[in-house]
Amino acid sequence: MSKRTTAKDRSLSLYQVFVRNYAPSGTFREVEKDLDRIAAMGFDYLYLLPIHPIGVQQRKGDLGSPYAISDYWAINPEYGTLEEFKQLIQATHDHHMKIMIDIVINHTAYDHPFTQTHPEYYYHKPDGNFGNRVGDWTDILDLNYSCEALREEMINMLCYWAKLGVDGYRCDVASLVPVSFWQQAAEAVAKINPDHFWLAESVEPEFIRALRSEGFEVATDSELYTAFDCLYDYDIYDQFKAAVSEKSSLQPYKQAVRDQQWRYPANFLKLRFLENHDQPRIASYTQDHDKILNWVGYSFFAQGTAFVYAGQEAWNTHQPSLFTKDLVDWTQRDPAYEALIHRLNEIRRMDFMGTYRQFVLHDNPQEVLVCEYQCEDSRVFGIFNVRGLEGELPLTKVDGEFVNLIDNQPVIVEKGQLKLSRKPQIFVCSSPAAE
Repeated sequence: MSKRTTAKDRSLSLYQVFVRNYAPSGTFREVEKDLDRIAAMGFDYLYLLPIHPIGVQQRKGDLGSPYAISDYWAINPEYGTLEEFKQLIQATHDHHMKIMIDIVINHTAYDHPFTQTHPEYYYHKPDGNFGNRVGDWTDILDLNYSCEALREEMINMLCYWAKLGVDGYRCDVASLVPVSFWQQAAEAVAKINPDHFWLAESVEPEFIRALRSEGFEVATDSELYTAFDCLYDYDIYDQFKAAVSEKSSLQPYKQAVRDQQWRYPANFLKLRFLENHDQPRIASYTQDHDKILNWVGYSFFAQGTAFVYAGQEAWNTHQPSLFTKDLVDWTQRDPAYEALIHRLNEIRRMDFMGTYRQFVLHDNPQEVLVCEYQCEDSRVFGIFNVRGLEGELPLTKVDGEFVNLIDNQPVIVEKGQLKLSRKPQIFVCSSPAAE
């Protein structure tokens, strides 16, 4: 099957929560208490890191990684009960959001019952013992999808959670599970929910090359798009890190984004995250709040799926551990930051996001991200001053006074020159782009 992205899909945004670290109790109930705030920011999906019980054998840290799962059909008792999870699903839906959970089926914990009941489900090393293909993942054992019984087990499990009301899956290291399985799974789940959203954690190019050199099957992003709606941005993450840390110019990153447009299907979606549970906080790169907010504006305006990791909106600099209690610091929670996200989500739902003909990331003499959606009868510009520069910015065939959709302040372009602001700017030019 081939996934087809709709105009509505182009506007989606996700809010990521690690239940353990979200609040002191680390429970579903605590997340549910905060749904008013999350919904007020305008997110489409509440995305939870794995909710299943964690293995004990070979555990990393005192509480273990949520990505070392010991039972796919159960709830981690630290988070609450199955009924409490159902309540969170219903409450999320009542707030006009959908719920996504992390699916981790490339591997299991060492003490998953499958190791005793179904050893044939597992990858075996040349010596015949269980093992994994990535050496530093010492708390997990890889599964073997050449086993048809395993495929059936996992598809039944995915259908179970979909029937329970889960609206989407973020699939951990999806590149390491055969694409043919994901296609089977998407087809089965679509019979329960045709609008179920599939997000793949695709992997970095060097990771693909390294594992393929050892003879392992690893899917490229292009292959994954036959089964998934949206993929991680790891194919250009090195360029992003260099840009956001100001270790390079913006040019390599901009070119990498442009290259995605010919490398993937015309309707492709990339997850435009600034941070996530595996990566550093955006605020750890710079303490300049205006620069960060320009990156936030860009991540919501750029072609793709917008994403925030809980704590980002509170200026967190610390990347929480996956292996112990390591709470999000909410002391610097910023209502102005949250209001910006709310407005950016409103802008994402404007007609242009679903009807544009082309997304362009322009070259310019300054280190500024200049984005444009070219529509049938208008041009929508996003100007993101991620370096905090002063001076003027040339804009081709644009002249006049416009309104910044973010704060309703004027944006004046005289003789093709825009005076730079330290705030993100988004405005509509009614004339279409020249052919």
